[in-house]
Amino acid sequence: MKLKLATALFALAIAGSANANVIKNGNFENAGANWGISGNAAVTTQTQGGFYWGGGSVAQNGTYAVAFNGGDRYANGMLWQGFTTVAGQAYTLSFQYGSTSPWAQSMNYGVFDTVTSKSLVSGWVTDNNAAGLLDTYRFNFIATSASTILRFADVNANNSTSNDGLLDNVRVDVPEPASLALMGLGFLGLGFGRRRKAA
Repeated sequence: MKLKLATALFALAIAGSANANVIKNGNFENAGANWGISGNAAVTTQTQGGFYWGGGSVAQNGTYAVAFNGGDRYANGMLWQGFTTVAGQAYTLSFQYGSTSPWAQSMNYGVFDTVTSKSLVSGWVTDNNAAGLLDTYRFNFIATSASTILRFADVNANNSTSNDGLLDNVRVDVPEPASLALMGLGFLGLGFGRRRKAA
C-alpha cells in the first residue's frame, strides 16, 4: 500500500509540474540571462509612450523583449537556449512575435536535437499586424534525446529601416492533456490506496 501511495503522490507531483516552462528567462525579464545572443538582436526596454514602436503594450508583453535589427541595423540577429528534455515526450513551443510597424517582418524558429542536430520542428513566421501587437505562435514537437536546443534567427531579407521584429514570452511546455492524464492516474492511485485501507 505504501508503494501505491508513493506512486500516486509521485504522479500528482509530476502532473503539477508537467506544464511548467522548461525555458529559463523566456520573458527576458532577466535581460539576456540563459540565452546565447549574436548579431543584431538585443534585449530591450526601449519604449515610446508605453509601447515599443508599435510592438504592443508593455503590460501585455512584459517589460523586456528581444528586438531584432534595432537601430536600422542589418537583419542577422540570432538567439538560442539549450534545455533538458525526455526522449519520446511531446512538447509545445510557444512564443509571441510581431513587426513593430505595418511592414512585414519574418523570423526563423527551430528546435533541434543537440546530439544529432536533427530538426524536431522548424520554419518561419511572418507578422505584419497593422495594430502592431505581438501574435502568439504554437508548434508541437517530440524530443528524441535528453538534450534539445531552441533557436530563433532574423531573416536577412527583412526591411530593417524603422522596422524591427520583436520576440517575447518564449515557452516550451508539456502539453496539458499529458498533465491531466498524470493527475488522473495520481487520483486513481490515491483512491485505490484508501479503498484497500478501508477494507
